[in-house]
Amino acid sequence: MVKKKVFDDPLNGIDPVMEGVFSSDADTSRIHTGSVFEEPKQTIADVEFPTLTEELNGKKVDLDIFSKIPVTVSVELGRAQVPLKDVFELTEGSIIELERLVGEPLDLVANGQIIAQGEVVAINNNYGLRITQVLANS
Repeated sequence: MVKKKVFDDPLNGIDPVMEGVFSSDADTSRIHTGSVFEEPKQTIADVEFPTLTEELNGKKVDLDIFSKIPVTVSVELGRAQVPLKDVFELTEGSIIELERLVGEPLDLVANGQIIAQGEVVAINNNYGLRITQVLANS
């Protein structure tokens, strides 16, 4: 005969509902309500899910709505990585050498992402960028 090992539960007697659920000789076909065990009143039935189709029931989003959202773009002339000590020593007339060659195309940046490249042009005393290449998968 195999002797059953008894677990010494420190919470014994605190929650009789949980004791009934976790006891090894619990009858799982009945539920405990207060001090009386009762038969369950409902049974679990199979759930029927509707058949999903690719038909759209609602309206589509009009893509023209995105044309009204403003996006800030910037033109990046170049970058440089300098020690913080050199930044503190900057004065009027200081020069920082950028990591871009003369004549190399500049980057058009939208939301931190390079979307195109181009060259600087002057338009009515303002700078502009003539797009020379649109980067499809940046």
